[in-house]
Amino acid sequence: MNFRPTLPALLALCLSLTAHAENKQIKNDNYAFDNDKPWEEQAYALPDYPQAADWLEVKPDWLQQNRFYVDAKTLSVGGDGVVRFVSRVRSPSGVENLSVEGIQCKDNRYKAYAFGDDINHRWIASMAPQWQDIAGSDKLRRELRALLCPYGSAPRDAAQAVESLRKGG
Repeated sequence: MNFRPTLPALLALCLSLTAHAENKQIKNDNYAFDNDKPWEEQAYALPDYPQAADWLEVKPDWLQQNRFYVDAKTLSVGGDGVVRFVSRVRSPSGVENLSVEGIQCKDNRYKAYAFGDDINHRWIASMAPQWQDIAGSDKLRRELRALLCPYGSAPRDAAQAVESLRKGG
């Protein structure tokens, strides 16, 4: 059997297939990656209004006159990568504001779910809560993200987040 005449034809075919493959983007649908799916927030129910909270102080800046706290009892880490908690801001005159917030670790965003009514001890849900970028001037949320989201990702559980707050606060 003589292969000499077919050898140039086979080489030409291989070269043309290689050139054709380089001009097309090869996509493999056999694998599904989590990064391909758009992020979706999981359902979240507001915690009970804090009666006997375990307040952990957060100090974003030594120049701040207000004092900032997170309730360790309400701190949770969702499967969606959001760390949720009740926060308290206390002014030097003793005025306090409570809110339920979440930090989306991966995308450096936050959301305020509700605000505290300290007269009736209940939550007032935000009218249209939206995820917002954490601004460079927002020292508190920047500090919270640094403590609660090691390496820019959510902690494995609430216990790890509480431990991080206790060490850094």
